[in-house]
Parts: sequence; structure tokens; C-alpha cells
Amino acid sequence: MTTLFYGNGVCTIEGNASGVEIHYEGAIEIDDKTPDGCFIVARRNGIVIASLESKKLNKLFEYVGEFKILSVIVANDMGENEPCMIKRVMDYSEFLNSTSETMTTKTEDMNSGYISGKKIAKTVLKQPILPNLHTKTGQAPYNMELYLEDGSLYEGAFHIHLTNSKAMTGATHTEDSQDLYYKKNNGDKIHPTKRKSFASPAFIDSKKTYRTPRRKRKPNKSEQGRL
Repeated sequence: MTTLFYGNGVCTIEGNASGVEIHYEGAIEIDDKTPDGCFIVARRNGIVIASLESKKLNKLFEYVGEFKILSVIVANDMGENEPCMIKRVMDYSEFLNSTSETMTTKTEDMNSGYISGKKIAKTVLKQPILPNLHTKTGQAPYNMELYLEDGSLYEGAFHIHLTNSKAMTGATHTEDSQDLYYKKNNGDKIHPTKRKSFASPAFIDSKKTYRTPRRKRKPNKSEQGRL
């Protein structure tokens, strides 16, 4: 059984997990702690963490803010779903066996048990770029040919912006970084790598993207009366 642990500003996973999708409430600043060849994308109260080289995940991220996990989907290195248990570290229900005389945790502290550090307004990534990629690796997921705006083949270091999958020249982002493009089905026309949902360049032709889940909207009072 795979287990995801979170609380006190840390999120880790134990078991056979190469991909994790988290649906949560709150807003956090995410500090990526995954190994090289992995990425974290966060949008619309959803977090996707994946190893592009099918590595087993362990340390996921550290965070500041309010974070309450509602559900988790886990995939192994074969892309198959793995059952996963969610364990919140320092769950105050564990203290319910204590007597009132020995219990020192205040009620307001229990209610704020999902907050680490301070509240923040919006979820952000401390590492919004997947750096240090190179066209010469010849290995998935970076085995796709990339082109400059003039249509010439690009060979060299590049990086990917995780918010929109845009690939750009250079191992890290600088003011000299240029947009990179790809060709569909070996055609002549180049297309931007930028997309609304994250997809590494090698996945674009297969249309494999990593989408975070949309939260279900609660019905208002008038709608509830019709249910």
C-alpha cells in the first residue's frame, strides 16, 4: 500500500509511485523536493507530480500556507493506478485519548492544524521552470526535435516553463532565452510549444498533457431547492 504523508509543511510519499495527482483545499507556496527528471505543476487547487523517467517518488515538496488534501490519485512506473492512503502528520485526533488535564493543545490550534507557517493568498511554485534539459540526450521525454523561430533545427540546452509547457533556449531562463518550436508529424510548419496545460515537448504529438482537476461548484440555495 502506498501512503502519502503531509503536515508541518512537508509532503512525502512511500510506496511504488511515479506520478501523483493531489486535489486539495487551501493555498500554498510549493518548494519542489523531487529528484532530477521530475516536475510539479499546480493549477486550480490541483497538484500534479510526475517522474518523466519513471523514477520512484519519495520526497515531494515542502510548503507554507493552508493545505488540506481531499483526494489523491497515484500511478506506478507502468502507468497503472496504485491504491494510496493519506496520512496527515500531527493529526490532532490522535490526542483525543488524552485527559483534559494532560491535553495542552488549544481549540483554536486544532482548527488551524492545516496551516504551516502563515496563510498565503494564492498557490505558487518556487521552481516554475524545469531546467537543465538538452536536445542531445536522445532519451524520452526529451527526444523531440526543437526549432528556432526561423525554422532552423535547434541543438543545445533548453528549459521548460511549467505553467504553460513553453520550451526556451538555455539551461535556465535569462533575458536572452528564445522561444522554441516543434513540427507536427514531420511537417514543415513549426508550432509553439506553449499550451494551456502542461505537456513536455516529447508528449505534444501524442497529446499527453497533465491536467489538474477542477473543483466541483457547490449549488446555491435556489439550485438546492430544485434538487
